[in-house]
Amino acid sequence: MIGLTGHGQIDELVSRTHSEGITDLAAAALIEHDGKFLLIEATACDFDTPPAWKLPTGRVWSGETLVMGMHRILAEHFGFSSADVGRFLGHNDHLDDRGQITRVFVFAVTVEHPDSICQNAHVGHRWIDTISISHTLNGIDGMLRVYYADNT
Repeated sequence: MIGLTGHGQIDELVSRTHSEGITDLAAAALIEHDGKFLLIEATACDFDTPPAWKLPTGRVWSGETLVMGMHRILAEHFGFSSADVGRFLGHNDHLDDRGQITRVFVFAVTVEHPDSICQNAHVGHRWIDTISISHTLNGIDGMLRVYYADNT
């Protein structure tokens, strides 16, 4: 399901992204459970840098829609076999090690068994509150406003 932003609008955002010369796309899930949000540990490339925390995120492959990619990412990388991909909340651009921009599209996602995170995929994770996530993730505040506007 796509909330207030439908499939056509999502396709338009992807087309606009490509017209800006950005070809690397990723999808991220804002998953809320018992008033807290799921963050995944992103291990650093070197041992001197402490691990960072991020939303469950993965690259969307060529030929996949953002929603198809989100379903695959949640199943393959995080062990969620059943997910409802809801409203599009916004996007952030990230510069990778090669100097390429990846546009990350963030969706509100509901999963059937949120406590089953990473039972098969051994990934560090934690559940944090709204204030903590605002301090941990750059650019999340606007997305949280959209999320709460739909969920109040």
